[in-house]
Amino acid sequence: MSSLLNELKQSRPFRLPGLEASVALLRTTAQLRRLLEADLGNHGITLQQFNVLRILRGAGEALPTMDIAERMVEQEPGITRLLGRLESKGLIERRRCEDDGRRMLVGITDAGILVLQQVGDPKDFLGASEEAGMSSEDLEALIVLLGKARKALERF
Repeated sequence: MSSLLNELKQSRPFRLPGLEASVALLRTTAQLRRLLEADLGNHGITLQQFNVLRILRGAGEALPTMDIAERMVEQEPGITRLLGRLESKGLIERRRCEDDGRRMLVGITDAGILVLQQVGDPKDFLGASEEAGMSSEDLEALIVLLGKARKALERF
């Protein structure tokens, strides 16, 4: 019996390997999300807010709202609300684009950069270490396999 079947207390095997892989991926994602959110919650930001701040810091310049939305790890349908919450915390600033008054540009503030410095990089929960149990080679293989999975899902 697979470890996933044991975790789920499921006695019957999955009908297809792809179904088991999908459930395993979803379960792993949920577990990783809980750990990351607990870590970021200590700094008063959510995982989505952290993602926006990292995008803006990495861009090195103000970006249009939709560019931020496209770069999000997890697509956020309420990007305007998300940006509003960050703005109310003083972590970003929004201004109208000089060339096109219909577009908003979003930039990270000094306070936003400070939050990122305080947070640092979220813990490397899957990192190559004895405690994590995954070697660098395991992680590289995982990255390749996840890329293949995303590519396969693009057709839907």
